[in-house]
Amino acid sequence: MQVPQIKYLKALYSSNANLVFIGAMVFLSLVINPAMLFFLVAGQLGLLMVGQLGFVQKMLQSGFEREAKLVQQQKENQLAMALPSSYQSDFQSLKGLCQEIERRAIDQQVDKTATLTLGGLVEKLDLFRFEYIQMLRAHSLLANRNYKQLQSMVEKEIKKAEQSLCNEESGQVRVAIEQNLKILQQRLSKTKQLEDLVRLIEARLQVVRNSLQLVQDELYSMTTVRGISEMVDGLLVNMELSDEFRSSYNELLSGENTALSSLDMTGRGNFNTELNSKSKPQANKLQY
Repeated sequence: MQVPQIKYLKALYSSNANLVFIGAMVFLSLVINPAMLFFLVAGQLGLLMVGQLGFVQKMLQSGFEREAKLVQQQKENQLAMALPSSYQSDFQSLKGLCQEIERRAIDQQVDKTATLTLGGLVEKLDLFRFEYIQMLRAHSLLANRNYKQLQSMVEKEIKKAEQSLCNEESGQVRVAIEQNLKILQQRLSKTKQLEDLVRLIEARLQVVRNSLQLVQDELYSMTTVRGISEMVDGLLVNMELSDEFRSSYNELLSGENTALSSLDMTGRGNFNTELNSKSKPQANKLQY
């Protein structure tokens, strides 16, 4: 992962040691002699030169990567804790396999090229785990709704609205009915889209589970880090969604999607009984 030059300098200048140095020089310039400000300027210029050294940048980059990894692990844990227990178990199984892949890759690390490839592999595994738990989260949010029944209810509402529109003579009331009809049609379209999305997620998860079984079978026959990295590339490809579904998927995960709440708004009295009678979703636990 390439880190911009400006980030190295920002890290150096915002470090505790540099802030203490600046504070000390300013204090001494006020108390002893204003000439101390020259030492302050010289120190900052020296820090700028130090920031160009390769070993310093490598040290800072390692710190950035550790911090980013820690942040992602915290996000993963937060997402996992919010999921039902079956999903948590599923993710922990996947996490264990990722750790096994990483250990196997470390065992095959024999030269500098392999070391570079290993760094990329670790990033891919981090991305893979995060994408997987996001997909589990999306499935847990979507899978407890009976979309066929919802569509049937909305279609009935649409027919009622269309009938009311035909019989209504008041212009203002017709405008209101037309607005309601438009909203119902949008809800019907969104319901169909979400139904397709949940089925696609289930299919993708199944592909990944089967791929993980294959990875488990072939992992210890791999003799190079490159081969293991290419194998993980295949896992990432299997997690991809088409652009057609990506926007709804991203909105759902970001919490900005109002589609789920709107599905339960109109006709709430009719929907609740049907939805409550449907069992909660369960993840298929991975077996490795």
